Amino acid sequence: MSDGHIPQIITMLDGKRRAALVIRHAERHQIHSVLDSLGVGLTEKGKVDAMELGTRLPQFPYYRVFHSPALRCRETAEGIAAGIRSNGGRVILIEEDASLCSPYVKDERCLIDADRLGDHFMREWLDGRIDQDWIHSAESSTVLVLGPVMERMLEGGEHLDVHVSHDWDIMLIRETILGIRHEDEGWLHCLNGMVFYPNGRGYEAVYAGRRKAFDIDGSSILRE
Repeated sequence: MSDGHIPQIITMLDGKRRAALVIRHAERHQIHSVLDSLGVGLTEKGKVDAMELGTRLPQFPYYRVFHSPALRCRETAEGIAAGIRSNGGRVILIEEDASLCSPYVKDERCLIDADRLGDHFMREWLDGRIDQDWIHSAESSTVLVLGPVMERMLEGGEHLDVHVSHDWDIMLIRETILGIRHEDEGWLHCLNGMVFYPNGRGYEAVYAGRRKAFDIDGSSILRE
């Protein structure tokens, strides 16, 4: 992995006793079409990197690991969990979650458009130029992805939830919450992501040293 991402994630989690880490899967094999990508798994390097990240996460009373239905996300989750356990950490759950895999897509024609547009699809979608009968708006999509993450984070005692997701989901949240455009920041690298934690009024989102307080009200994001 890009080694700079590990200390960045550790710094974002420093001092937290209840938090959620939402990250992109580790390095994968090449994808030829978005329409046929769920079965694409990790490279050998990706498997090693996922376990390494798990070994270096800060200590929490327990951990839960959730992953998208995509094979590469499941393999990343299993690697992270193995790394945590190798350090004596207590992983109580590894579970698939469909809300970590583009829950905002309504119609397969959206994915055909994504294949056609390539990386330009993100800007067309985030700026509202993709038919909303095919895909939810950026704001609604953020709620669909983040809502379950925030609800789970508040369950039980102090712990860390790790959510293994995809570049689209995290770049969506990064822009909607923090205002960081991928054209300015760059495409999200593998095993990079965002940290969320409760702040007493709602939630705090953190990415690469930048943070923003927000809350979720029904289908809307409230930014402080």
